Amino acid sequence: MGKNGRFDVQIVSTLRPSAGTADERLFCPAFGGHPVDRAEYLALLPVQDSNGRLLAALVELPNGVPEGVCVGVLAVDPFRPVGPFLETLRQFGVQAVANFPTTALFDGETGETLRGVGLGAEREVSFLEQAARAGFAVTGFAADADIGRRLRAAGAGRLVVHPGAATGDPSRDAEAVANAAAVAAELRGEGGGPVLLYRPAGFEDHHDVMRRAAEGLVLPPGDGHSNRP
Repeated sequence: MGKNGRFDVQIVSTLRPSAGTADERLFCPAFGGHPVDRAEYLALLPVQDSNGRLLAALVELPNGVPEGVCVGVLAVDPFRPVGPFLETLRQFGVQAVANFPTTALFDGETGETLRGVGLGAEREVSFLEQAARAGFAVTGFAADADIGRRLRAAGAGRLVVHPGAATGDPSRDAEAVANAAAVAAELRGEGGGPVLLYRPAGFEDHHDVMRRAAEGLVLPPGDGHSNRP
């Protein structure tokens, strides 16, 4: 943990030996090879097999997944039955999973379309519930307090509030940050496990506001830890 009990979680697309930091990593091979400002979109779209990339990366780890690493899983993957997939992850030494990349990125018409075909937050909640029952430590990404509560009830020990994608419009992005901070405050006020904020690419100017609103930040690849109070 960082100062004042706060900590960051760093998203990484490859796993290298940790440089002595006590902070955690979120392993997401699907981000690899993509510009950081588009990686999350591309990891969610059917232009690649994100969970296939994850499994291929796990094969390359001679000693399995290191302690302190949470594995990001595309929880809405319609082509991999959850039970066998979780068992495969366990065989690679995975102990912790998150619904990341997450459909919480999408709002409006795209979000409604995903929900309409059963590929939205409901499916992510179901995946994490099964993962928790199977003994995995669970981190749940959510865009609103209701989904956050459902993820907690499903067994998520830690929540991450997702502000959505940066638009480049200062006023809209500031509003998104304010909304995410309010959701984090609401969930923190209810007790339970830690509540973090995801600070995607494009929200760099709001870093300090987001840090004050949560118990830590999830940072995109290349950002590195800051752990400023």
